[in-house]
Amino acid sequence: GLYRTGKSFLLNRLLGQQSGFEIGPSVNPCTKGLWMWNKPVELVPGCPCLLIDSEGLGSSARTQSCDMQIFSLCVLLSSCLVYNSIGAIDEQALDDLNLVLHLAEHIHVRSGTTTNGAKDLAQHLPSLIWVLRDFFLRLVDGNGQPITGNQYLENALQSEPGNADKNKIRNVIKDLFQQRECVTLARPV
Repeated sequence: GLYRTGKSFLLNRLLGQQSGFEIGPSVNPCTKGLWMWNKPVELVPGCPCLLIDSEGLGSSARTQSCDMQIFSLCVLLSSCLVYNSIGAIDEQALDDLNLVLHLAEHIHVRSGTTTNGAKDLAQHLPSLIWVLRDFFLRLVDGNGQPITGNQYLENALQSEPGNADKNKIRNVIKDLFQQRECVTLARPV
């Protein structure tokens, strides 16, 4: 996720610790590059996980090329990618995830093979869990009926007729991350 959005804090919550990964109250990021927890953690019985914290994307101190390298490493090292963002899924949130589009192009160019694009890469990529932090909206459909976080994500990824530019990132996300889910977390009080 973007820098200073609480990725390290979220990992500390998964660890059940207050200070596993470094966190701080300043505008300066604490995590540089990638940090891995020193031993597997069982988040689900019988399923050991290695937790990797990443430097935040979009920092003014880093280039988009550096962001691309960090994001590529995270994707390629993971069996489950947790993308952390704040608030609702809107056009800005989708634009912030535009590195996914570049990832598909980057891996395609580097592989030197002819592919059918993102769909061919999907079998090699992790599942996606999009965590929406500080989420304050009610999850309901157009008729006011309750929906799940997953339904909310799928609705947000639906193509908009006549809007090819906006649909491109939606389609790449759907093609690359065929196993995906969305978890909403309310802002702590």
